[in-house]
Amino acid sequence: MLPRRQSAPALALPCCVVSTSSSKEATSTAAIQEDLHNSPTVSTSTTDGAGEQIMERLPLVCGKPQEASISDFLVSLLECPVCFGYMMPPIMQCSRGHLICSTCRQKLTVCPVCRVTMSNIRNLAMEKVASKLIFPCKHTHFGCRVRLSYADKKDHEDDCEFRPYFCPYPDEKCVWQGALKDVYKHLITSHENVITMEGSDIIFLATNVNLEGALDWTMIQSCHGRHFLLSLEKIHLGEGCQQYFAACRMIGTMRDASEFVYGISVEANNRTLKWQSKPRSIRESFVAFTNADFLVLNKSTVELFSEDGNLALNVIITRAEDINES
Repeated sequence: MLPRRQSAPALALPCCVVSTSSSKEATSTAAIQEDLHNSPTVSTSTTDGAGEQIMERLPLVCGKPQEASISDFLVSLLECPVCFGYMMPPIMQCSRGHLICSTCRQKLTVCPVCRVTMSNIRNLAMEKVASKLIFPCKHTHFGCRVRLSYADKKDHEDDCEFRPYFCPYPDEKCVWQGALKDVYKHLITSHENVITMEGSDIIFLATNVNLEGALDWTMIQSCHGRHFLLSLEKIHLGEGCQQYFAACRMIGTMRDASEFVYGISVEANNRTLKWQSKPRSIRESFVAFTNADFLVLNKSTVELFSEDGNLALNVIITRAEDINES
């Protein structure tokens, strides 16, 4: 039982330079062409805010940079020096030309590179460049391999199946987020009140349900090779008004969750109450559907079904295909 808690590197536009020394000024045109033909790379020079040259070497095919390499190079120029995400229009800059994304611009008063006072100047040239480039999804490090235009980037990332999961435990103070495969380990190692049980048919016992205030009970039910998060949450709505919300969420995607059905039943004093639904995915927060698809019990109902202040919920999880076949 747990009382619920009330809950950067400088960037600048590149200038292509083919390096030649003064001692070679007299070199014939034919010799220079031969040099270029035999050289696998060409140097590009970028000057940062401190006046230092940053040299980039790009591959050549028949004396011309490969198209993919140029695209990757331009994309790298659009990395924000503060959040390291890709800058999407509107792209802001300081008076010295250092770029910054519009989100970080709202949080800063001085340039993070050269420390001059930030302006509200937009770099329209780089915005046009951005509109022609293909960017990797920001969830690449979680496994996504999609590359798309900036116009489609946000919509994809908002619904990307590789985007990190937030901690599903009903604790507003837990800020953990990570890959789906790490959620179960996080829950059992970081939230000591979470108990685990094996089996598709178990009893979820919530103790001391009559205590005043907002409370929650949480456990993990493992069956069918998957993990399900069972939550009973008590919300205090006002003087003498309390409601209990019981739900089952799967530690998996929404598509995976749709393959199962769960049932909750409570029995006591010659009374039986049953509830059946499909589990939600932990991708959906508990709060997001507190007025939607889950079992709601008021205080008087809980008192009818509780014994010695404890409420026993029988939870059965089955595959949807098994129900359809029967």
